[in-house]
Amino acid sequence: MKTKQRTLIVLLVLVFLAGGAFAALTAKNEQAAQAESAAAEGTIPLSSFAAGDLTELAVTYNGETNTLTVADGSWTLAEDPAYHLDATACNTMVTALSALNAKRQLTEEPGENYGFTDESLTVTVTAAGETNTFTFGAENAATGDIYLKKAGDDALYTVAASKAACFALSRTELFGAFNPAGLTRSAIESVTLACGDEPFTLTAVSEAAESDRSVDSKSDSDSTAYTTVWRLADAPDAELDETQVSSLLSALSSYVTAQDPHGDASGMKQLAAATVRTADGERTLTYYEGTDGYYLTVSGDASLYTVDAATVQTVCTAKDRYKAAS
Repeated sequence: MKTKQRTLIVLLVLVFLAGGAFAALTAKNEQAAQAESAAAEGTIPLSSFAAGDLTELAVTYNGETNTLTVADGSWTLAEDPAYHLDATACNTMVTALSALNAKRQLTEEPGENYGFTDESLTVTVTAAGETNTFTFGAENAATGDIYLKKAGDDALYTVAASKAACFALSRTELFGAFNPAGLTRSAIESVTLACGDEPFTLTAVSEAAESDRSVDSKSDSDSTAYTTVWRLADAPDAELDETQVSSLLSALSSYVTAQDPHGDASGMKQLAAATVRTADGERTLTYYEGTDGYYLTVSGDASLYTVDAATVQTVCTAKDRYKAAS
């Protein structure tokens, strides 16, 4: 009996030791992986700050400068404050700069071409009251890294190519898709559409649910369930095609794909206008056909927006198409 107990104790000790060895090996592997990851990103500090300390970021790419400022988490393009920026793209740039490390520090060799020209990608960042400028050069053919210079520093550095990629964006690529009228499907209460024929209005109304319509009229009205349905203003008894109405609401609340804050639709063909009412007021969306696509203007907004053909096609749906098949 004692022999069995001793054997069991020995086995438990061995299991404990094996578990400890495995945990130590796992921790060592994790540390090695972290060290390898850090080495891949670089270990020579060039820029370090808290993301919340950044106040301005200027990027010059292909001869175009975009100056991005941030306040309370909201990004603004200094060159054109009406332009709607992609916050994710801007925040990615901040992340890259807040912990920018070089992989190697070199001395420039006479006669060597490192790819620095007047058209080089240049980034100037102001954070915590300090301003630094970085210029990206050519790719090192052997390592795939990018040459980089820091203003005021005579050294030549190399950084991971991914550090430069997030800055290589044109103003068009910095655009953040959104709905310029601020519309959502659920907020729309009525729509008046004008597309060639006589304008017509679709209105959301509250009606008793189908299952409650047969309930005795003397029953407590508080127990009646209601649902929102859409009706034609001039034919309130007509049943409508829910799929068609749903497509319209989606089109009106869809995102635009590009913005020209100074665009002019005067030479374009007007295809349709939609006057949309919500609890917050009324907005008119006007759709146009240009030589190279479809466009949108919104009342109270000077910008010209780009929309897709499917959106315009849906808004231009004829009145009869909204009626359910009998």
